[in-house]
Amino acid sequence: MSWCCRLGVFHSGLPSVTWLKMMQIPRHGVADGSDECISRLSELTGIDEELVRATAISRQGERVVRHRAERFGGDFALRTHTTYCPACLLEDAEPGGLSAGRRVGRVNWMFAPVRTCSVHGTLLVRRGNRGFHERFQDMALVAPNDAELDRLASHAQQRPPSLLQTYVEQRFEGVQAFEWLDAQPLDQAVRASEMLGACLAFGAHTDLDKLTMSQWCEAGTAGFEATSKGPEGIRAALESVEAASRKSKSAGGPQAAYGRLYQWLQFKKSKREPGPVREVVRDYILDTMVIEPGTKLFGEEVLVRRRHSVRTLSATSGVHPRTLNRALVRAGVLPNGDEMRVDARTSFGAAEGDALARRIVNSIPIKRIPEYLNCNRTQAATLVRVGILPQVTPGLGGRGGILTNVATEDLDGFLVSFRSQGRRVVTPSDGMVDVITASEIVKETVTDIVRLVIEGALTRVETLDRTLKFRSVLVDPEEVREVVQAREGQVGLSVQEVAAKVKLSYSAVMALFKHAGPGGFPVLRSQKIVNARGTVRHRIEEKKIARFEAEHVSLDALSEERHATSEDLLRSLQAASIDPVFCGSGKHDLIFRRADL
Repeated sequence: MSWCCRLGVFHSGLPSVTWLKMMQIPRHGVADGSDECISRLSELTGIDEELVRATAISRQGERVVRHRAERFGGDFALRTHTTYCPACLLEDAEPGGLSAGRRVGRVNWMFAPVRTCSVHGTLLVRRGNRGFHERFQDMALVAPNDAELDRLASHAQQRPPSLLQTYVEQRFEGVQAFEWLDAQPLDQAVRASEMLGACLAFGAHTDLDKLTMSQWCEAGTAGFEATSKGPEGIRAALESVEAASRKSKSAGGPQAAYGRLYQWLQFKKSKREPGPVREVVRDYILDTMVIEPGTKLFGEEVLVRRRHSVRTLSATSGVHPRTLNRALVRAGVLPNGDEMRVDARTSFGAAEGDALARRIVNSIPIKRIPEYLNCNRTQAATLVRVGILPQVTPGLGGRGGILTNVATEDLDGFLVSFRSQGRRVVTPSDGMVDVITASEIVKETVTDIVRLVIEGALTRVETLDRTLKFRSVLVDPEEVREVVQAREGQVGLSVQEVAAKVKLSYSAVMALFKHAGPGGFPVLRSQKIVNARGTVRHRIEEKKIARFEAEHVSLDALSEERHATSEDLLRSLQAASIDPVFCGSGKHDLIFRRADL
């Protein structure tokens, strides 16, 4: 349009209206960048048709226009506004300039997010058109005289182009650098950035109609910093927007949290689609807030719940809110929750919450486990105590009511795991007995034998009919004994074996585990093995026994080494003023340091 205005003056001295009429070029054809107009201008001037087209904003149908390779909604090109940079127009007036002293309208001034002159770093002047005639942007007519331009230029607000404006201008130049934004129409990318940026910079409930040009620049930069990173950047920005909103609106749903952004997507008044940002925001809301199934969110019905509150989970499961809250906190579903106080604002994953509630509802008290598993009460209690059968909420002891129950799915899972190690038989092979009988034979706890079966440590395991449940699993007691002994043997000798080796009593060896030597550490150290019944067995590594024998010797061991009676040896040591470093219950439990001998 600006070029056509200059053409008329340059070639004939006529105003643009007269010249275009003489050349049989309709003004609306110039304004719409029609193919006929562009071909006619190219023919008249000899300028390549594509170069002419690159300066046009062409109508592509109802509410769709095009500039260069970009297509966008009609509102993106501000045909209802006049925009200019006073400093640029004053420089155009210089006779020696590129435009021979005539004002030039820049095509980028026509686009909504372009609010700053990238040459002078000042805000553009933008006002609504005074009438339909100003839709044809002849800068000689729509902009004021030079004196007023000079005044406007001297008072122009300094402002660098927003990151969003720079993105728009580069995209018109064919630059593709931001995958998520570049994949959508330019006006959708811009609108998403500006709406998100306005909420980030000025709060979710700011009055958009009152934002100034400078503030929209600020919003453009804030929004572009998020949208340029794609969905992850937008989700991070939404988290910031909600956190700021909650300082003034601590309660409420997504509209309270996201304000204008939510209203734009939920109550859209324009026929122009908001684009991919809608799905990103929708997914984020469903992932972070309690939205009931059946709710219409951004034009689409919510089919599956993604988040629960304690209240909604209680309503769907029938479990008391306080019980649920305590279980959720202890299970880590509400890691920062207070198990004594229900917070109505807190939400959590629906899948995790539903699974926990299902376990609570479908659980039985420990006293009913014997009937369910076909075992006795002691075995059931021990399996629970050692964690093979997990309680709904571990760590409550007997004080948690329903939360100390065991879920039937865990009981069923245990039976499957327990039986999976065995070979199916109709009648037991020779020597094979159930784990309860095996426990009585080898003097090991039932729970320890169960562990061996589940871990696959036993090679001979048989299973009878599944209706026998716990008693359907058979083991070989001799193999159980061998495996237990082999495992304990891997960590050294027993107390009895050590006592025999170093010539001390059982009680003396046990006492050495607590008796400190010169360095303050126990003279002899053991590794404790605790069975399911809680019985502690000590195993001592052979290298520690060897170190002990190298530094210490019992009276009986020294008597053997020196081929003397313990009485004669003791008298000799006393005569030499050599005292024992440890005295047990009698003279046979005396220990001396070899360095003193």
